[in-house]
Amino acid sequence: MSEVVSEAPEPVGPGDVVVVRLTHSRERRPDSAPLVREAAADVLRVPPGEIRIGREPGGRPRLGGAAEGLHVSVSHCAGVVAVALSRLGPVGVDVERLRPLPAVALGRRWFSAAEARWLADRPALEQPAAFLWLWTHKEAIGKVRGLGLSDGGLRRPVPYPAGSSWSDGLSQPDGLLHPDGLSWRDADPWTDAPRLARPPVLAPVPGDPGMSTAAPRIPGGYLLAVAAAGPAATGAPVVLTGPDPTP
Repeated sequence: MSEVVSEAPEPVGPGDVVVVRLTHSRERRPDSAPLVREAAADVLRVPPGEIRIGREPGGRPRLGGAAEGLHVSVSHCAGVVAVALSRLGPVGVDVERLRPLPAVALGRRWFSAAEARWLADRPALEQPAAFLWLWTHKEAIGKVRGLGLSDGGLRRPVPYPAGSSWSDGLSQPDGLLHPDGLSWRDADPWTDAPRLARPPVLAPVPGDPGMSTAAPRIPGGYLLAVAAAGPAATGAPVVLTGPDPTP
């Protein structure tokens, strides 16, 4: 199991970890460039001005300057921005807020027949979280490949959650108490992570050689998926970090 920290970790080295920095945002479409620059500067322990940000042809952010060789991915949803950074190889991240949705109908429309059946077999209260589990993994893998969900991305194989406790606290996020006694609705996605979440290491994706994923648990009713490509990624820990919350 990887360690979860609330302060920036040591500089990222080759084959070390994937760092995911979580930041609050009240904007629907925040400007990601300052957040990426700040996250990379914190990880590398350099001034933000030494980080250059460009774009690949497909629109994916590309780092230069002091961050040359550091791979990056960005995702945002209502309330949170996630920036993933690593030297392991191409990286992808997706974060979604749990919300009511017609999970079974959407699964039948977008996913493989096997995934749609798996969704339909979940308890009704668990189905939205189950749908978003699959969706975030597909998004994260698509970002690694630089394709998003195009080119058959919604049908790409992704792992199912292991065990029966993966959805604890997710089926009814508002008002439901985590076993530690903190409401998921009131939890802070980074300051409470050290005592609430123990994210797994990156694990191989069955049927997709060279791809690995992890689903770090964060409070607040969010689902987070991280993906990375290359042999060095398998078994690497995911480290959650973030700025100190504003009083």
